[in-house]
Amino acid sequence: MLVRQTSRKCFFVSRNISSKLISSSKINTKSYFNFFFNTIFDFQRKNIHLHHRLYTDWDYSKEHGPERWQDTWQLKNYQSPINIVTQSVEYDNNLKPLEIMRKPINIHVRNLGFNISFLADDLKSLVLRGGPLNYNYAFRELHFHWGEVVKNQCNLGCEHSFDDKRYAAELHLVHWNTDLYETDLQALRSKDGITVLGVMIDASDSYEPNKEFNVIIDAFKKVLYPHDKHMINISPYFLFPSRVENYYTYCGSLTIPPLSENVTWVLFPDPIQISLDQLKSLNITYSVDPNSNSKPIHLTSDGSPIITNNSRPVQPLNNRVVRSSFKSLI
Repeated sequence: MLVRQTSRKCFFVSRNISSKLISSSKINTKSYFNFFFNTIFDFQRKNIHLHHRLYTDWDYSKEHGPERWQDTWQLKNYQSPINIVTQSVEYDNNLKPLEIMRKPINIHVRNLGFNISFLADDLKSLVLRGGPLNYNYAFRELHFHWGEVVKNQCNLGCEHSFDDKRYAAELHLVHWNTDLYETDLQALRSKDGITVLGVMIDASDSYEPNKEFNVIIDAFKKVLYPHDKHMINISPYFLFPSRVENYYTYCGSLTIPPLSENVTWVLFPDPIQISLDQLKSLNITYSVDPNSNSKPIHLTSDGSPIITNNSRPVQPLNNRVVRSSFKSLI
């Protein structure tokens, strides 16, 4: 995959997939990608029933987890997540605040077996623009990455880090380019197709419970097992930090297979805060149905098939430029 970066755009030129994927799954590349994109980004329209083994040869287990993804997907130079070294960040005074539509919309909540997805009912209801973006992007989906809590100690589950500092969890809000592409599936496979906003989540037993975060916990309780679904009406941006004008941006990839390198990342360094009990409440959904004989893809320290520890390690920066909209945090 060749990727070229300018000060304002991320270019996605091509994508290759190894022959091992085809031989192991016994499907061709086109069929695989159609299935993947339809499953992740279009499941409520097509009513696809999800199961973790349908995601050919990947999950978060030791056998098929992030350390093995390179065996199937060819990793190039613009992978995500990354560690942001703040002293190396370039301040860009052309980076303006994002223009965010905060109205509530209907959102489908589904247990995917490896994560909980909050997917917009209307693919074009909320438009994101401004900041580092040259196009309009519509909100598509949000999800979390988080870690296990054992004896009141949390396994830091966020994906990005700042000067090697990691937080307890990370919220991702996925958007697709509506100016260049007719559908979200086209955008996911094309240059400048995707923008992801990343919000860091700090958890501590010294923090008061975050009342707004209880909306997420209540939704998790409704989708305990794969294929469970629920509908809520919220603004996807209700968990944003107070200073959204401060952000980092860089060109990267999806953090799950197929790891497509066509993502403009916007990361807010100011975390939101939740209590440790609220973080524990994320660790309640299951990667398998208890009535099935399927092998779980997640196992906690006590052997439970709970969805947790679903984060990819940081990837090499490879001479990419990380820009910031601010000079320093006060």
